[in-house]
Amino acid sequence: MSVIPSLQFNATIEASALKLPRYAQIIRYDENAFFGINAATNRERAVRKIFTKIDRDMIARELTAAQDDIESVLLYPLGEKWFENEQHNRNRRSMFFTKWAQVLALGTRAVSEIAAGVALNHAADPAVIPPTVTTVTDVNEIHFYQAGTDVEVFPSVLTLVGGFINASFPRARLVKDSKQENPAQGWPYDDTGPTGPFMQELDIRRVYTDTSDVGVFVWPLGKQGCPECREDTEPACGYIRSTLSGAVTLLPDPTGNCYYCGATQLRLNYSAGLPLSPTAEDAIIHLAHARLSVMPCSDSDPLMMLWKQDRFTPQDISEQRANARFGFAEGAWRAWVYVDKNKHFRTTLI
Repeated sequence: MSVIPSLQFNATIEASALKLPRYAQIIRYDENAFFGINAATNRERAVRKIFTKIDRDMIARELTAAQDDIESVLLYPLGEKWFENEQHNRNRRSMFFTKWAQVLALGTRAVSEIAAGVALNHAADPAVIPPTVTTVTDVNEIHFYQAGTDVEVFPSVLTLVGGFINASFPRARLVKDSKQENPAQGWPYDDTGPTGPFMQELDIRRVYTDTSDVGVFVWPLGKQGCPECREDTEPACGYIRSTLSGAVTLLPDPTGNCYYCGATQLRLNYSAGLPLSPTAEDAIIHLAHARLSVMPCSDSDPLMMLWKQDRFTPQDISEQRANARFGFAEGAWRAWVYVDKNKHFRTTLI
């Protein structure tokens, strides 16, 4: 289950673990030009195109679709994802394999506020926030959002030292939600005041796994002995027997009793995934480029060369490539080689 910003906002929906700022870095495209900002660095780096929201939306969709296809073969997510109410038939031991391997924790995705309306200092680029106190101890649980929205903003530097959060944000990543539709010439880089295109405040939130809601035992037609036109549920606690394979046992909540013996199904909540490695990033990009029908840049732009390489299909196709799932193009083949090497095989529990 991918977590995406609410559709009530204008920001590009980024459901892939490979976020657009990182994509721009990998393809060596100036972030200001990529996010619709007219800056001197665009010309210094010979960038010939300022991307529009349509361009960014198209790339984000293809990155998401590519990751989804890759994960369907890997059998585990790239980056952390949460899954809720995954249903399984109950066996005698209440042990089963989750749909997705590489289980991180049992529970549901939860969000709590650390600080709201934290002011950004635009005196330099990147902008910075003042040191912000927190009781959170895991830096990976700290996330930033445009104030009052669920539009996530990604820092270039984030540290958690002595209970204080410090972070910096390149100006290109701070375009207001209301300014996502940039003009073809781009927003002015130096207009950092309150009426300009850049955010002035951020909300800081903790995103984590709430381990108090592991799952439930299910009686599809009620648990009173006579069939009913409804289901009954009772809470469960859980134990991860194998993180790698996703082997999990659900047990009755400590307050439960023999009532649980009649439950025939289980529903589970959990998070799973592996950190996004450079090779995984490359696989997502290669497959996305192979499927892009149009590249949002001119023929003279260096990015066009990368796109053409990933879309190239040789005249002679090997049997191995012919049997690859993602297609014949070079980018699709490179993605398949990564997947075939890293896909998960279920192991037998002893």
